[in-house]
Order: sequence, then structure tokens, then C-alpha cells
Amino acid sequence: MEQAVKKQRRAKGSGSFVPGKGAKEGKIMYRVLLPNGKRKQFEGKTETEAYRKYKDWLRGHPTEKEGKRETTWFADYVNEWMENVGKLGLKTQSYERNKRTIRTYVVPYLGKYRLINLDTKTIQTELVNRMTNEPNAKTGKPNSFSTIKKPYDIVNACLKYAVKVGDITSNPCENVVLPKERKTDAKQIRPLTDDEAKRFLSACEVGMSQYEWVYKLILYTGLRMGEACALCPADIHLSEKYIDVHGTIIEQNEKYVYQGKTKTNKNRRVYFNDATKSLLEERLIYCPKNCYLANLNKETVNLAYLGREYKAVCKRAQISDVRGLHDLRHTYATKLIRQGVDIKTVSEQLGHSTVSFTLKTYVHTVDAEKAKKMDALNW
Repeated sequence: MEQAVKKQRRAKGSGSFVPGKGAKEGKIMYRVLLPNGKRKQFEGKTETEAYRKYKDWLRGHPTEKEGKRETTWFADYVNEWMENVGKLGLKTQSYERNKRTIRTYVVPYLGKYRLINLDTKTIQTELVNRMTNEPNAKTGKPNSFSTIKKPYDIVNACLKYAVKVGDITSNPCENVVLPKERKTDAKQIRPLTDDEAKRFLSACEVGMSQYEWVYKLILYTGLRMGEACALCPADIHLSEKYIDVHGTIIEQNEKYVYQGKTKTNKNRRVYFNDATKSLLEERLIYCPKNCYLANLNKETVNLAYLGREYKAVCKRAQISDVRGLHDLRHTYATKLIRQGVDIKTVSEQLGHSTVSFTLKTYVHTVDAEKAKKMDALNW
């Protein structure tokens, strides 16, 4: 005898099937509570027919909704929220980063649940605890505190909105416990040593990648990766020895596009030395007027590919513990500080939003240089 399949309980607020007036003839009724508090019912020979009649009626009455959206799949709800609410006030780069976080973590871990079924225990075990206990899919290492907190913050903000508009009655994130931030999770810079920097520059002379020139430029100027790849010939002022930085390359809708402003919305002049001047002079010979210096054509650079190639160059230079292309920017900043350049000038060259941010980022280097100066003080 074939075992009967147990029917799953319908989610709260999605209506219910009950015997209709013609129960003797085997008719079924679908009953739903509308937002105005009134009940509406639809009869059919089967549950499918009764429910279809309800949906047909709903299409003819667009102002009548099914009530709270608590039965919506969270994958649909969070994506809709991000497009209509969550992205408001966000910079393009932050918006794209949040979309990646939703795609990578929020939807795979919580998207299969209906909004009404997202309780504190589910968010704790299926999102926070899983990310804490499972290794990162890309690096194979434990997820950092910030990696875990980003999807949590998105879910929390989305559910706060759901409470505000009445789709759910309370926010289950309020009682979720995040792991403690470990000291190793704190963002640490990794500048190259002088010896590593020399080996890196030598590795860039091999000619295995067209982007080796970009790596040298970043090391010489401290430009952000997107800023370096957004430069055109008109941005270079050789006689005055400065670069006009006013744009960047960003990821948008899974493509890399030019953005006519920097990360901090501040245009700046980045001054350079004679070695950088020679590097730029040679590049300008081959770069058409309306093309990017980074790749010598009108198409934007694939920043993801640029990051992968950087690690290949580091491997050739026998540099270990590589964290990313931003290491070159840190190396430039550290070099300036060690050579006695004041922190305000360093901050301006890097394009930081504030001098205090520069101090916070390079506090260890600044403190080390202060200690050296004190050691040199003799009476």
C-alpha cells in the first residue's frame, strides 16, 4: 500500500481551503482575509480551481492585496527591498557590493525560507553560525567578522523595513548573537619591504602581462586600482609632474564602467617623481588620445583579472603572504611616511576622506617613525 504523503501546513496569512456550500457534491472553498478585515471566498470542484478563481478575481482588483507579504520567499523579498529601498543613499560601489553579498550569502543561506518562517533561531543557525563554522568558499579560510557581519546587516535592515511596513510583526534579528571579533580579523595592512618592492619591479619587466605597467604606476603613486585604470593621456601633466585624478573604474551590473568621480568624491592632484615621469612618458607614446593608459584602448579594464595577474607577478617575485593589489598602495604610503613626509600630504596624495583616517590606517608606521626620532634625540 502506497504511503500517504503528509501535507505541509500552509503558511500563515496565505488563506485556507474549507468545504464549500456544495460540500455534498465535493466542492471546495478557498477563503482569504483581505487587508480591510473582510473575508472573501471562492468555490471550486478542486482546490486548484478554487484558488484559480481567487487569483482571477485578484487580477481584476489590483488595489486588493493578499494582506501581509509574510508568505513571500525571502530571496524575492530581500532582492526587491534592495532595488527599491536598500540602495537609496548608497554609492554605486556600495550598492554593487551589497548585491554581491546578497547573491553570495543571503540568498543561498536564507532565500529558501518564507518571510514568516524567518525566526531568530533560523537566522542564527543558518546564516551566522554556518558562516562562522564553515570555511570561506574562495579562500578556504575561516570567514572574518566583517564578512559575517555584512550579510547580517543587510538581513537586519531588510527585516526592520518589513516590520515598519507591516509585512511582519517583529524583527527576529534583534536577538541574533554575532561572533566576537578576533584580533586576527582586524584589517591589517601589508606593505612590501624595500627588498620585495625591488623584486616586484623586476618581475614587472618580464612582459608577461600588459598590466605590469599599471602595477608599477600604483607602486609609484599610490593610486587606487580603479583610479589608475581610469587615466587617459589628458590627465597626465608631465611638465608640472602631477596626475589629475577625477574618475575611477567600478563594477556595475557585473560589468566594469567608468565613473566620473573618485571613491571619496574628491578630485585631486597626485604629484610624482622623475621615475614616474619616465614611466608615463613612455606610455604616452603608444596611447591614443581617447583611450585608457592602462590597456591602450577605449574598453575599460577588467579589474578582477587585474587582481589575479597581480598575484602571478608576486609569485614570480617570490613574494608570499600576498593579500591583494591594494598592498602596492600601502607600500607607497608607508614609504612616504618613513621618508618624513607629513601625514596631511600623505592623506592628500592618497585621496583619503580625512587625515584622521590616514593616521588610523598607518598608525603603526607613524608610531614607529616617532620612536626612531626619539632614539635619535641626544643631549
